[in-house]
Amino acid sequence: NELRFGTFCAYTISNKKGAPVKPLIPFSNLGNSVFISFWLVFAGTLAGIGPAVSQESDSPRFPNHPELPDYLAWAAMNNPAVARATGRADALRGTARAAGALPDLKFGWGEMIVPVETRTGPQQRVFSLSQSIPWFGTLGLKESEIEARAEAAQEGARVQLLRVHQEIRAAWYELAYLQGAIRIITGNLELAKQTETASRSTYEAGSGSFADVLTAEIDREKLQIRLAGLQDRQRPAAANLNLASGLVVGRSVPDIPSESMIPDGVSLPAEQTLWTLLQEHNPELTALRLEMESRRQGVDLASKAGYPDLTLGVDYIMTGDARIDGVPDSGQDPVIARVGVSIPLWGGKAGAQKEASAGWLRSASADLSDARLRLNTRFENALFAWRESGRNTELYGQVLLDSGRQALEVTAARYRSGQASYVEMVAARQTLLGLELANLRAQTDRALALNELTTLLGITPEELLAQSTPDQG
Repeated sequence: NELRFGTFCAYTISNKKGAPVKPLIPFSNLGNSVFISFWLVFAGTLAGIGPAVSQESDSPRFPNHPELPDYLAWAAMNNPAVARATGRADALRGTARAAGALPDLKFGWGEMIVPVETRTGPQQRVFSLSQSIPWFGTLGLKESEIEARAEAAQEGARVQLLRVHQEIRAAWYELAYLQGAIRIITGNLELAKQTETASRSTYEAGSGSFADVLTAEIDREKLQIRLAGLQDRQRPAAANLNLASGLVVGRSVPDIPSESMIPDGVSLPAEQTLWTLLQEHNPELTALRLEMESRRQGVDLASKAGYPDLTLGVDYIMTGDARIDGVPDSGQDPVIARVGVSIPLWGGKAGAQKEASAGWLRSASADLSDARLRLNTRFENALFAWRESGRNTELYGQVLLDSGRQALEVTAARYRSGQASYVEMVAARQTLLGLELANLRAQTDRALALNELTTLLGITPEELLAQSTPDQG
């Protein structure tokens, strides 16, 4: 019980001779429990199972005010899909090393149930040692085949990481669009409230119409509903961001600065340069090329399926003394060297392996051709999205927005002078709001197009823009 345990601890610490002594501390039930808990925690700490708080303090923590690089770095370490792909590559590398090793050495021990009498004495037991050796080059081909698959899996892990980063950037840009749109509509809502107050005051003073008051109320209500929808959309957008990053979905929505989009006026390298990058550096194509190389190694390996394997061995027979004195070599233990050869007499197995390996090679070649077609199509669509969003950004940012602001100023001046109706002024302000949101959408689409392009090319947007040369805007 607890009292005995406490007394035993006091005894072992204070009395080396074994004489019965009283406990160092008069243990009550509560004090005994505290003492026992202390020793259990101490023993657990020595055994490596200390409190979990000490381990958590050493683990990296996600920042309270994260930026885009924080999400990207966290996903590289914590996204389950990336971890699964990386683990598969590590497993294949270990499998490759195991496949290139010789089979295990076999040791045998045989006991003579009825000893065999020979001239030199009774044979009592047999010890054997044997080593199988596959046909020359077979082990190297096995290791090369799986090693190529491991490299393909490593590229597959890179593909997965690029996809995750693409999802993170896409969710980040969509959140940036939502928060930018919220800022724009919030500003318009404040103006609408002020206009509604002014129209109501004018009506109450007898110089305005009730229709203007109703129009102002409708305009304000529409903006409030639109603002509420944008604010509500932030939660699922943040959930997508957290999911791609490997974070808890319920985390708060990050605040994204208005300048989070790519700068205006940036350009890409020449289109031929981009095509070359796609064909040479796309990780999915690289992984499929390595997969094809693995299948070629499999074809070479299958061609050796009809060759025999060798087995080298040695037997040691323990022999007792001869029953008759004076027998030469009495009690000598014979040692036997053995060489075994497997005979691949039936050719059906080897033929089936060759047929299977050839089929896998054709399948890998078809996968590579299909991936080229799909990636080329995605590349063309991404280039179009980049060009189209660039044209829209230039149209809204440099032409239509200025015209919309001027139109609103002119309409407001005409309204103040009685030459324009209140409905015309509200329509001009709504037109400007639409242009501001369209410009923000074009900037977001441009960032998304760049995100798609860089994922296809296997690099980051920053790396691509760093080597950009003016060619197509």
